[in-house]
This record gives sequence, C-alpha cells and structure tokens, in this order.
Amino acid sequence: MGASDHVMASSVGTKLKAINELMANRSGLQRIGAAIPIQQSWAQWLRGAVADELAGHIVSAVPRQSELVVFADSAAWGTRLRYALAALQSEIAARDSAIAHIRVRVQRQ
Repeated sequence: MGASDHVMASSVGTKLKAINELMANRSGLQRIGAAIPIQQSWAQWLRGAVADELAGHIVSAVPRQSELVVFADSAAWGTRLRYALAALQSEIAARDSAIAHIRVRVQRQ
C-alpha cells in the first residue's frame, strides 16, 4: 500500500459535514475574532508606553485571565522588555485591574 492509498483508506470512514453545519458552529471563530482587537489594542498601548527602541520588538500582547502575556521578537529584547514592563505595572493595572501578572515570551516573526 502506497502513501496515497493509506491517506484514502484512512479518510473513507470519516463523515463529511455540510458547509452549513460547519458554519453553524462558529463559537470558536467568534471567540478568536473578538480576541484579536483586544490583543491589538494591548500591543499598541504597550508600544506607546515603552521606549521607542523597545516598542519595535513587541510582537503581540495577549490578556489571559489575570495575566498579560507580551511576546517579544528575541530573548535579548524580551529581557529588556521584562524590566520595562515591571516599571509600568501600576499603569497596566490602571488600564485593566484584572491583570495581576505580566509574562514576557519570545515569538519570532
């Protein structure tokens, strides 16, 4: 059995769904669509709050419950960003009182 035969054999038992059925269950897509403007707003606000040399290294920012996860484009800039954001803790809390922790992660573009 070749690789293409294996793919066909494994997909034979799969039940296909009509496009209307797929579109009716969009709760996940709606959640993602609602989160994007919030993430963009945070990233833009943070870029305006930090020094210009740091602003360009913020990839995105994602609020998750009581945590704000900020993505930097490299580990070196992430370290500098971590110190800058610690100094902004009170301003971040004023913007969203639910944010209690800030985490910086690396996400290469």
